[in-house]
Amino acid sequence: MQRIGPFLFAVLATISAFFLVWSLPPFQTADEPAHIYRANMITHGYWVAAKVQTDGRIAAGGPSDVAIIEAYFPFHHVPFKPDERANLEDFAKSFTARWDGRVFNVAAENTAPYPPFFYLPQAAAIALGKAIDLPVVQTLYLARAANALTCIVVGFFALLLAGRAHLPLFAVLLLPMSVSLYASMSQDGLVITVTALGIAFLARALSEGRPLRSAEVWASAVCFALVGMTKQPYALLCLMPLAVPAERAAVKRLAVAASLAAAVGWAVWMALAVQTPLIRQDAPTDAMGQLRFLLDNPLAVLTIAVKTFQVWGDEYYQQFVGILGWVDTRLPKPYYAAAYLVLLLSFLPLLLGRRAADWYSGAPARASAVTAAVVLAAGALLFGALYMVWTPVGQLWVDGVQGRYFLPLAALLPLAFAGSRQEPGFGGPAGGWSSGGWSAGMTGVLERGLTWMVWLFPIVSILVVQRTVILRYYLD
Repeated sequence: MQRIGPFLFAVLATISAFFLVWSLPPFQTADEPAHIYRANMITHGYWVAAKVQTDGRIAAGGPSDVAIIEAYFPFHHVPFKPDERANLEDFAKSFTARWDGRVFNVAAENTAPYPPFFYLPQAAAIALGKAIDLPVVQTLYLARAANALTCIVVGFFALLLAGRAHLPLFAVLLLPMSVSLYASMSQDGLVITVTALGIAFLARALSEGRPLRSAEVWASAVCFALVGMTKQPYALLCLMPLAVPAERAAVKRLAVAASLAAAVGWAVWMALAVQTPLIRQDAPTDAMGQLRFLLDNPLAVLTIAVKTFQVWGDEYYQQFVGILGWVDTRLPKPYYAAAYLVLLLSFLPLLLGRRAADWYSGAPARASAVTAAVVLAAGALLFGALYMVWTPVGQLWVDGVQGRYFLPLAALLPLAFAGSRQEPGFGGPAGGWSSGGWSAGMTGVLERGLTWMVWLFPIVSILVVQRTVILRYYLD
């Protein structure tokens, strides 16, 4: 039955992602102009961004085509204004923008430090669009489609390998927010699916009750290194192989050290060679001033933590599941509760039959502890980083954190439960599941029922998202 999941994911993700590829108006996913700038730099030979002179200042960025600005401008009235629609005049004006060789230096401080790996599908599509003389807008659609297809393929293999962790991974990978990122210019879709692939290598061994093979150790380490290079707090994901025993402990330590070095090394390189301070138009920010404030008021950290969730908690709750567009297109309120319920139910089959001893001993307990520590520490670093670089000095809550930032962390959680039985390969007797009789039969029926519920819920998501997008962008 488990084998059905990856194929069902491929079908449902293709339907939902490609609807968004073509139906979301151009440049109407969060920071899409900045992401197309970053992908387009690769087509100009800038695999790594640089500090460039632009608008009378030095900024992180690189070369970009004037045609992108011309294609975006007709739609600039739509973001953050739920009453605004994308009309035929907007499309007509935007379609006149073509790749004509005019280039300028663009500031893209929020995307310039990102590595090129997760922009390769988009960059290849842009290069193709330029080669066959597509309008910029059609090239954008092509790049979205290339990103979506790549994310779906990676997600398919993650689910194929995930063992007992497949069901919650399936639920996370088909959340509307996840799918909308697949269908955008953003690198975030591949960040989520590559994280899931890294976890799948670990969960497979844990599910089968055996130590990690060296190939699995290195494969997961590469996945987490790539993800860790995208945002500094995600570097902690490089520690995840420590959650599962390995055939060769020395190989695992070496792989973890190498992946962590790659993630931290990239961050240091970008900080020294590329990054410039983020500029917030509505309020001044100062990282050093913020640090001085915290050193003078260390107890303020607790107040900031509480106040942040008081101010933004409802937004995180919805954004994690999906607020589309420029975080301005909300799904119906009842849908959010239903999505969280299904997400929670997706973990239940991993808990059925779990013995009390499994919570505090053996490999499953080790996986749970490491996963919890990484998720909590990475989450705290996400808040801390944005408090330093994006929050006005002395403000008692954190600005700039988006619910989508927690999707890669959610993809880690299935590992905490994937080894919910004590396995012979880890030095203990198999147990936790009834060997027969009424109890085993009822457990099997419940597990199958929960699995089909999780598998079919994305059909509801597709209908809800399609209705929301059409009403938001096209119908008065």
